This record gives sequence, structure tokens and C-alpha cells, in this order.
Amino acid sequence: MVFSHYEYFDATLDRVVKDWNTKQRAAYAYMKGSDDVRRFIPYPVQNNIEWMDKLHQKHSLSGLEKVAANPLSKNLCNFDQWLLSNFGTGLCDLFMRKYNKKIWTLDPTEMNAVWVGERVAVPNLDKIKFKIKSFDKGDRKEKSNWGPNNIFRFPKYNGTGNIWQSVTNRLPREWYRFHHKVVGIDLGSKSLKVKIGENKRYIRDYKYDILISTAPLDLLLQMIDEHKGSKVDYYKGLTSQLAFTHTHIVGIGLTGQPPSTLSEKSWIYFPDSDSPFYRVTVFSSYSEHHVPNPGSQWSLMCEAAEPNYYTSPKYWTKDNLIDATITALNRYGFIDPDMIVSKYHRRLEHGYPIPSLNREIILQQVQPWLESQGVFSRGRFGGWRYEVSNQDHSFMQGVEVVDRIFRGVPEETYNNANIVNSKRNTGRFIRETLLDYQIVVAHYNEDLDWLIPVANRSHVYHKGTELRPPALQLYAWDKLPNVGHESHTYLHHIINNYNSLPNITLFVQGEGLSDASHCFSTLGEMLSKTYNNISCKISRGIKSGGWGRIRHSGKWREEKLRGEMRPAKFSLGRFFKELFEFQHPLEIPVCLKGCIGATKDMIRKHPIEFYKKAISFIDDHKNPEEGHYFERFWAVMFSEYHVLVSDSRSRS
Repeated sequence: MVFSHYEYFDATLDRVVKDWNTKQRAAYAYMKGSDDVRRFIPYPVQNNIEWMDKLHQKHSLSGLEKVAANPLSKNLCNFDQWLLSNFGTGLCDLFMRKYNKKIWTLDPTEMNAVWVGERVAVPNLDKIKFKIKSFDKGDRKEKSNWGPNNIFRFPKYNGTGNIWQSVTNRLPREWYRFHHKVVGIDLGSKSLKVKIGENKRYIRDYKYDILISTAPLDLLLQMIDEHKGSKVDYYKGLTSQLAFTHTHIVGIGLTGQPPSTLSEKSWIYFPDSDSPFYRVTVFSSYSEHHVPNPGSQWSLMCEAAEPNYYTSPKYWTKDNLIDATITALNRYGFIDPDMIVSKYHRRLEHGYPIPSLNREIILQQVQPWLESQGVFSRGRFGGWRYEVSNQDHSFMQGVEVVDRIFRGVPEETYNNANIVNSKRNTGRFIRETLLDYQIVVAHYNEDLDWLIPVANRSHVYHKGTELRPPALQLYAWDKLPNVGHESHTYLHHIINNYNSLPNITLFVQGEGLSDASHCFSTLGEMLSKTYNNISCKISRGIKSGGWGRIRHSGKWREEKLRGEMRPAKFSLGRFFKELFEFQHPLEIPVCLKGCIGATKDMIRKHPIEFYKKAISFIDDHKNPEEGHYFERFWAVMFSEYHVLVSDSRSRS
């Protein structure tokens, strides 16, 4: 699930992920009532108590009324006091304490109230009473759309990992070191000891000027070597007191379709103790591509929280947890064990950073000391602040700490949770130079090794028979129908990226720049020319007598004679007028071989409708003659020909 408080984050995701599903949140709690009947209560529960049985409804409302009449002091010592002051004893007994103990593994009295902010909806008593009266009269509309994530989006393909793989692909591959593990940090010499591979004896030292870490804060401190006057052991002792949970993810793949009770739901909260999980997500509802056979299969993702102390090792084993999950799902009537076709389990050592009572005291000592040593610890567990640890928060913590180091711009997110979570943050923006150029490749079966140095900037469109992208860290790889040659590929890319084009786009065929008579010797040469003008190797131009039919030669002539090329309806001159809607000029330069570069301003000289019209000429055949026409018109399409155009219009 992806939602955001930041324009910068949204703009980044818009650039890197092409296909999204947008969903309306439908979240519920599944609770046992005083009559032992389980009910779905729209989330948040405190806003929807009309769905409870009458006894629980009365108990909840009574607690809210007492809170309204006698509000508690604002000087709250812990999270439990915060819950009582906002929801009263009824809701706290029925849901709040049970659910929060289940997800956090700590009693709410052991947690601080600093973190809460927008995370918990505060009920409006008048609205609740009105809803109860309406409900009793038969108005039973389910509303579970409170909060910042009431509308969310999710990648259509490859899950959440697709987001961060796509972000990674935008960065130089040489920045990454896989199978490298930091095993020691020397603050005095500013160096890292890194174990490479599985050979423990192969240790390499890396020097750094400033270190940014996203490792869990407790583990980061354990890696730091003692040096004179550093008091490392003292800070290690502090971070060892930070509380966290282990998270178990259990996935269940099923045949058939979800029962009607689940078919319209996004995820469900479980406060009762008769299930190991605190939340279940109908994961197949996020995208049809989450199951091998959409329509005949579906899936659930269940999350359980294991405390990091006083655990029962036997209970938290993989097999026992999967069995307990299936038993609970079957008891609730959600699944039949015979429907199960796959099971998945993963344990996350660091699941949730718990906002314990002493968390702020610890962070307010450890973080300033680390920064005084040139170390910045940020991210979900690097910062250890749950209230700013979603994907958007963690991403922006990285952006902001880099801006602070290099530009002196104060950080906004890490220390100001209530501020950033209470508004739409627009103070930062994506610079147009985020991706200053991109290479668009029309590919069939050519060897793409020539792209290795620039793979992370290359969007390859494949029209051959391969089902998977090559083993390159490409910016993107898409399959297209085998129609229209490279002209169709280029136009398709322009249409689908019209509002997010980089400064420069280089359009190249799959063989690269191998034909020096028509193309450039290097991409760098091609790119440098495009900064000032359209880039293409000008071949012979079309002159006044060359606006009839193309005289094809070589294999093109043979293909046309054999009927493998679909002839165009128009002559070259007539096609020019059909496309551009004015008479062709006396002569134009020609860019052959489908190798051309243009700035976004050149491309946007025409509206998107122009390119949609253009692609309609070539999307019906793998070898249309109009594809050869386009090869002669790219220079006119992207460049400025005011004099020639005005002259042609006067002649027409």
C-alpha cells in the first residue's frame, strides 16, 4: 500500500513506476461481541460503534460521554492514558488495549504518547450519536475511509518491491555493493570494516567522510569500535534498551474466489487473542497479477507480532505459526483448508520500532552524539521513530539528510512528525535534472551489451519473442506488439511519457550506433549535439522532385515486391500533408536509420494528439511503408522550420 504526505515522493514514484492500481480503502476490525457473535466493524472502530452489539455499543458510548464531561489532564504519562483520555474505558476495554497490546507486544502503559499524532482517529461524540440513531432507523452505510490513506495506490506488477527496484535502476549500478556486510566502524579513522562474500577472512576497509546509515540503531552501535573518549559502551547500553517486535508474515494462496465477507475488503484488524495475527490483507485484491491465475485464485497476507523478550520459541516456529494461522482463518469462515495451494512464511528480525516510554530520552542522547561523529542514522529503524517510518517518510528522511549535509537545508521529517503528518508537504520538488537524459531503444533480437554503461537510463521496448528482460539493470523493459518498426516504438514512448519526458531523449534501434555512415560514433556525441539542436546525422535531403513514391532498394525493395511490406496509401508528399496538415516545404533534411535525439521542448512542440494521430498510420502491420516515411520526417517533427513552413503554407 502506498500513500504519501509529500509531493516530492509522489513525483519520484510517478517517474519510476509506470503502471498503478488505485484503490479505495476498505478496512475493518473483526471482533467478538458480548453475544459471542463476531462482527466486521468499519475502521476506525471508534467512529463506527453503531455496528457493535447493543451492550458493547452502550459501554463504548458511556465511556465517550464521561470523557467529554470530564476530560483528563493533558499532561499524559503514557499511551494508555492517552487512549483513556480520548476514548474512555468502554472502547479501551473492548478494542484499544487489546489490539495495541497485540500489535506492539507491550502494554500501552509501557509506551509513550508522543508518537500518536494522526495515527489514531479521535472520535466526535455528536457524530457518533447521530450515526447510532441513523443506524437504528436502517441507514447502515459502511464508511471506513478515515485517515491519510483512504485512497491508496499499489504497483500493478511485482508488488512493493517494484517501486524500489525501479528507483534503484535510476542510479548508477557501480554505487551498489552486494554481498558486502559492514562488521565494524572506526569513528576515529572514519573507516568501515566490510566482509565480502562468505569468506570471513576477506575483510576490506572503506574510508568515509560522512556516514549515513539505515541499519537498526541498536545494531549500528554494536558495530562501532571503542576509541579514546568516545563513550561508545555508554551509548551501546542506551540503544540496547530500545524496544521492537519481530514480525512474521504468513501468506496463503487459495483456489476459487474470496467469500462475500472478504471480497470488498482491503485489510482487517483482529484484536481478539484466538488468532496469532493482528492484521490480514486480501492481497490479491491489490492487483490481479498477485496470483498466477486471476479469477480462479486469490491470496491472503497475515501479519503477527512476536515480542523480542519473554518469547515462546516453540509457539513462534514457522510450522506452528502457519498451522495456527490456517486454523484461525478456517474458524472465522474465511477459508477451507482444501482451498490452500501454497503457503509462505518470513520472519523479520526487526518488525516494528516500538515507541516505548524511554525512547525519546535515548534518541535525544544517541543521535546528537552520532552526528557529532559524522554519522547520521535515519530510516524506519535507523531513526527508530514509528510515526515517521512509512515508505514516504523513510524516503524523505534520506532526501532531507543529504540536503542538510550538502546544502545546509534543515531536515523536516525526522524531528517534526506532527507537522509533516498534518499537511501536504510541498516545500521540496523534483528538479528537471533528476533524469537529464534517457535512451529509448527499439529492440527485436539484437545484442544489447552495448547498453551496459548506460543501462540504468535505457528504456527498452522489445518486439521479439523474449518473455523476460535481459540481465541488465535497465531503467525499464516493456513488450510491444511487433508493428510499425522503430517509428511505432518511438511514438508509443512519446505518447505514454508525454508529461514526464526528461530533458533529452535519444531514440536508437537495437543494434546501437553501429552504422557510422548514418549514426553517431558514440551516445555521448549524440547527446552533446542534442543540447543545442536536434541530433541526427543528416543524410541526403528530400528535394522538390523527391516527394513521390520512395524508390526502395536492397531488402526493402525485395520485401515490397514479395508483399511483405504493406504499401502506403499516399505518396511521400501527400503523407506529409496528412500528418502535418500543411503542404510540404521545398526541401527538408533527412535522418535515416532511426537514430535521433530531441529535447522535451522539441517533442512537445506538438500536442499529444498529434502523436496519437501519427501512430495510427503504422499500428496495423509489422512492416508498413509509412514507417519508412517517418524515418524521413523526424527532423521536421522535432526541429524548428519556421521559414520553410511559412513558405510552404503560402504556396498552399
